[in-house]
Amino acid sequence: MEGALELVAVVSDARQRRWTDARRRLKERAAPLAEQAGDGNVAWTVFGPTNVALHAISIETLAGDAAEGLRLADQIDTGQLPSRERQFTHILELAGCHALRRDDAAVLVHLLDMEALAPEDLARSPLARSLARSLALQLQQRIRPVFRRQVDALVERLQLM
Repeated sequence: MEGALELVAVVSDARQRRWTDARRRLKERAAPLAEQAGDGNVAWTVFGPTNVALHAISIETLAGDAAEGLRLADQIDTGQLPSRERQFTHILELAGCHALRRDDAAVLVHLLDMEALAPEDLARSPLARSLARSLALQLQQRIRPVFRRQVDALVERLQLM
């Protein structure tokens, strides 16, 4: 539980744009506790090394460092996470990283992955809806025509336009 609470503090630091504090707390306080606990879902916290690694990605995403967020993501296997919410949030953050890099195809792939995982969450997520809306607006400017059908269908399912 202590480790899960440390992650709450990490998120708080990051949301206040205290990147150094968030990274330090994650490395010095949450990570050692995660190593001791191992991956699990005690009291529905999903606390462990994988979740700590996901929070590292969150920090970089919030800080706008998409390259570092994606580099960290390449080192994590989320297939065994017991929480669909954490899986969904991870995919959403990856989509956000790709959006920062203007990689529209990757954003679309991740939005479709989120829809397959948790369509209700996708429909209710302000960030996911914003990413889908941005893709739709980019159709005329930069998204490749080959993706038009998938983007149009996604926007229609989300009732964005």
